[in-house]
Amino acid sequence: MISILSSPSAKTLWWLYALAAASLLATLPLPYVGEEAVYTITTLEMWANREYFLTTLYGTLYPRPPFLNWLVIPVANLIGWEHVLQASRLITAASTAATGLVLAWLTANLTGNRIWAAFAALVYLSGDVLFYRGWLAYADSLFTLCVFAAIACTWVAAQTGRTWLIWIGMAALTCGFLAKVQTAYLFYGVALIALLTRGDYRRALLRPSPILAHVAGAAVFILWHVYFTRGTQSSGTVVDIVLKIQTAGLANYLNQLWTFPLETFLRFLPVSVIAAWCWYRGRSPGQQHPVAASAAFPVVVLVGMTAINFLPYWLGPQSHIRYIMPLYPLIALIIAWMIWQAGALRMRTAVHWLAAAIVLKYVLALWVFPLYQEKYRGNYAATARDILEKTRGFPLYVTDVSASGLSVAANIDTLRFPDKPILWPPAKWDNGYVLSYTANPELGQASHRYALGGNDLYLLCRGAACGAAQAADGLRK
Repeated sequence: MISILSSPSAKTLWWLYALAAASLLATLPLPYVGEEAVYTITTLEMWANREYFLTTLYGTLYPRPPFLNWLVIPVANLIGWEHVLQASRLITAASTAATGLVLAWLTANLTGNRIWAAFAALVYLSGDVLFYRGWLAYADSLFTLCVFAAIACTWVAAQTGRTWLIWIGMAALTCGFLAKVQTAYLFYGVALIALLTRGDYRRALLRPSPILAHVAGAAVFILWHVYFTRGTQSSGTVVDIVLKIQTAGLANYLNQLWTFPLETFLRFLPVSVIAAWCWYRGRSPGQQHPVAASAAFPVVVLVGMTAINFLPYWLGPQSHIRYIMPLYPLIALIIAWMIWQAGALRMRTAVHWLAAAIVLKYVLALWVFPLYQEKYRGNYAATARDILEKTRGFPLYVTDVSASGLSVAANIDTLRFPDKPILWPPAKWDNGYVLSYTANPELGQASHRYALGGNDLYLLCRGAACGAAQAADGLRK
């Protein structure tokens, strides 16, 4: 292995990429992590209600578009709805692997070098993407794939003159918006402006066909809001941004200035350290890469579109690293360029560290992660089974939107399938149970408490359900 990595070929790099991509599947059996249950619950409700345009969570409107749900539904039908979490993670893993391939395709078109292209893809599938966000069943990986594919298609179109690619890019951009949020258009718009700063790119992009493609993309966006959802999803992003700004103090802004760039740097370990070392020390003496196209690599355009897109999240309060995931492939390409231009010795060092990271990922995924979940997070599936046993014969509702509450609710939904998922309680109800984050006497009488990691989940009751719960407790005593 060491001898193979000492002078890695494109084939070797792609084998490492395949091993890294396969490691994303090693986490499929893990129980729910974080708020993964949001998309499994909304998918279950979409399938149960046969409502494919408006997403709901606990039966109430969830202001996010449904593209991820659309993709999860056929996979869940194929492998079984009891595995809906695995279906969602499969979509995430496939999106992550596909994003690396798109990055390789873009790099190959910009440089004409297959080794550089494979190296860029491997750099992307490292760090945060490899260990966590590349398999987590959120919409971010699918969002990243679609937005970055749109940017890549437009860039290759500008580079090669194949402007028909922009039509594919607009389709990908529409899917990006439908995967998560309208900021897909902001990421793409900044990238497009950066591309237009070059004269040769302008000549390719300001032709009638590319302009018409962008007009068509804008028309689809308007059509979705006006015709399919009638404006119910259009204000979600604006409301989220306003709430974050309103609840942020001066300390949040100051803290963001140094923590966000540092966190971004750490998310790309180990190659971010190697890239920083390359920038500090420069090219290895006597180490040259035979890449004629490297001198013409459009690094200024790349850095410009990345930095300007990064700026609002750097300066904005309460930003989260996953908000900039569409920039991950661009950051990976910057890192790959920094290491590549520093010489073959630096690249070999990076490949060795990337191989070690892949091995570490398998150790964590197969042994460490499962032990951590079992010891510190609680057993969501067992809790769901116990709740169903205690509430048998009575209505069951839910108001807990914490990560642990969502995870238990999702397990209950899959255990009850094909029966309807549990919902938010109606305005008036006098008999049954409700899952709550707190022991709220206005909501019901506390019947049972479940400790799940650092959180508690309360089972509250009303009416005859309370009498049945007390009688069951008496029998157990």
